[in-house]
Parts: sequence; C-alpha cells; structure tokens
Amino acid sequence: MRAAAGLVEESGLAGLSVTCTGEQICVQVCTWAGDPGQRAAQVALLARLAGTHAYQHDSRASAFSQIQACGPAGGIPVTVFTALEVRTRPAGAGPVPLAIAPGGQVTMVPGGQLPAGWRWVTDLDGEPAAAAPGPEAA
Repeated sequence: MRAAAGLVEESGLAGLSVTCTGEQICVQVCTWAGDPGQRAAQVALLARLAGTHAYQHDSRASAFSQIQACGPAGGIPVTVFTALEVRTRPAGAGPVPLAIAPGGQVTMVPGGQLPAGWRWVTDLDGEPAAAAPGPEAA
C-alpha cells in the first residue's frame, strides 16, 4: 500500500481508483477524471513514474480498448489503465466496431474480432470520414 500511495502522491492526480493486493497494484484512471486524451496523459504520467511506458491495448476477441502501462512500483507489479470507447458505425443488425488496418484504412469489423496487426478506432482517434466494409476474417 505504501508503494501505491507513493505513486499516487508523486503523480498529484485525482480521479484514480487504486486496488492493492500483496502481489500487485492496479490503478484505474476513471472516465470522470477527464476526456480520453487527458486520461491517456495521466496513464502516461503514472507509467513514467513507474519506469515504463503507456500503450494502446486492444482486445482481439471483442471491441474493447484501453491505454495501459505495466511496470514496478516499490518492487511490486503495477498496472495502470483507462478504458477507451471503440468507435462504431450503424449497420443492419446494430452498430459495428471500426478498426484500422495495417495500411491505415478504417474498416468496419462485423463480429468484433480484431484481425492480427489491426487496432481498434477509439475516442482518441479523429472522427473517420468513411469506413470500408469489413473483412470477414482478414
């Protein structure tokens, strides 16, 4: 708990939810702590304090994304994260998530299964102008 308190105190941030066990520390930057860019910057700050870096972590099995960092704090593993909203487009059976292909093209991904090498389009991205029909299993 001292390691978690030290990390939070050094950051000077509010709007954090901290969970500690004897084996790990989890720090969530809550959605009410700012807009997506502000929250991503807060995760990056906490990551630097823990001696690591933040990155976009995308689920391959469902349309879920977060900014995450993993590293040590006082010798204890710490995970810092904030959730991102995956952008969607309307379709016949409901909204379909958007992903960015390795070449940069924004594409609808029916079924929400992210192809290898792709990433989800999130609320950190600018509003995409158009989305191509999605791959069935690219």
